Amino acid sequence: MTDLFLDSLSIESGTLRIIPLGGLGEIGMNCLIIESPDEIIVIDCGVLFSDLDHFGIEFVIPDFTYLKNRADKVKAIILTHGHEDHIGAVPYLLKNGIRAPLYASPFTSLMLREKLTEFGLLQSTEIRTFKMGGTFSTKDFKVTTTSVNHSIVDAAALIIDTPIGKIIHTGDFKMDPSPFFGQRMDESVFKKAGEEGVLLLLSDSTNVERHSHSQSEADVYGSFDKLFAAAEGLTMVAMFSSNVARMAQVFDLAKKTNKKIALCGRSMEKNFSLGVEAGFIKHSADQLIRLDDIDSYNREDVIVLTTGTQGEYRSALFRVAQGEHSLIDLREGDRVLMSSRFIPGNEKEVGRMINNLFKQGADVLYEATHLIHVSGHATRPELKMMMEWTKPKFFLPIHGEYRMLVHHARVATEVGMKDEQILVASNGDVLSIGKEHFQITYQMEEEPRTFIDGRMMNEVTKDILRDRRKLGETGGIFVLFTREPDTGNIVAGPEVILRGIVTPEHEELILSKTRELVLRLVREAKRAKDAGKMDTDLAESIRVEVRRLVYSILGKKPVVIPFILDL
Repeated sequence: MTDLFLDSLSIESGTLRIIPLGGLGEIGMNCLIIESPDEIIVIDCGVLFSDLDHFGIEFVIPDFTYLKNRADKVKAIILTHGHEDHIGAVPYLLKNGIRAPLYASPFTSLMLREKLTEFGLLQSTEIRTFKMGGTFSTKDFKVTTTSVNHSIVDAAALIIDTPIGKIIHTGDFKMDPSPFFGQRMDESVFKKAGEEGVLLLLSDSTNVERHSHSQSEADVYGSFDKLFAAAEGLTMVAMFSSNVARMAQVFDLAKKTNKKIALCGRSMEKNFSLGVEAGFIKHSADQLIRLDDIDSYNREDVIVLTTGTQGEYRSALFRVAQGEHSLIDLREGDRVLMSSRFIPGNEKEVGRMINNLFKQGADVLYEATHLIHVSGHATRPELKMMMEWTKPKFFLPIHGEYRMLVHHARVATEVGMKDEQILVASNGDVLSIGKEHFQITYQMEEEPRTFIDGRMMNEVTKDILRDRRKLGETGGIFVLFTREPDTGNIVAGPEVILRGIVTPEHEELILSKTRELVLRLVREAKRAKDAGKMDTDLAESIRVEVRRLVYSILGKKPVVIPFILDL
């Protein structure tokens, strides 16, 4: 994002600038800027979990350059709920010098507390916990929160009064007729805003491709009740550890059926503790047992709550599926309930893990075959209803892959909005909105994002990613030797190391020919120097010629890295 160009795009009086830094064109990394001439508020700050294409990258976060260069303008960071794709990047935002207060609901505040403690940032950060239905203000923005149903407790939508009109940000939501905790979302709040006039609606697009009304958490409760009662062996419930409401359902049913529960996975243990602290999970002491005590009970009387539903490498469920978990082995009669959605892009890993769970002897139930999970996102009829309630003048679909944003835009046309009232934007686009206009003023050629390798804020550049990808595709050759710089003679080496090139039985051919080639290139460089010719770049010559040699033998060009140590 070229700040020089953006600085030339002034924010005129009577307009706002909106910049999505993440969450548009993907599931994850939700982060959105709303900027007046004097202030900035940030809504959500999440991560995007990596896939195999990123070669070792743990997750992706927004590029915070724009905010870093305007840190003094940032007055509030508002978190709609506690999922990682909405709060996971907060520590990295803070480490970039953004020190505005964090606003969050009670349970989200607890999750932030744990995250900031882990990063050593809690003492230097101000967390302001809001009550649903309450308001808080900066000079230019007044934010009213309202509770919405989602797959995590204490999720909020935001009604934002700005100098030019009302903006509604739905957060992630659904319209659950029978939520396990709390009440149905209050439609009167949205209808009232619609009657007063809504300038812009920002709405969750994740489930726009589903045309039937979303199912209720009460349906999952009924399914669990039947499955727990019919258990003939150990029952494992695999779920997102942040879904405290689902966790509380399991504890409630286990109490009724006199079953014991063991927790498997660090995040499961941590979020269970938060759920107890927040009062969502009650009277659990008599039901909870240690994971290493499960064999002391009849298997049909034990439920294990575990993480790892996305097939994450080395997660608790992954290790169970591989038969490598030290405390859990599956047997005939055991059941694994996959009580979560498979995140797009993870299907292969999840499918492979399910296959391995079956091979361990267990029966595996999942969303496609049994009603053991319901989505936390509104479907097309619910999204249409939100638009009818709020009657926005302009509409920006958010939180979804690009096709989802397009489909959501079409829903807006179904309720009577015209094309010029609707924008489908991408991460990094700069949007301008006024009382009579809504337009994209600048589009980036490439989406801004930062790759994180490890928890020490190690940023990985695209050049590093390109090298990793190349190494993964073609392998690498490392050439090492020591020479005497005055004479150019080799005093140790050359040593040649192959990685990912050929099988062991064919290594010797490549090794011997590479050594011969390197020795020849060193002799040629020495003769050229003795003859008074211009010094050649010996390392570059070795890199190029070794690549050519291997290509002539194998038909591929590996990464070649020479190391020349001059004494």
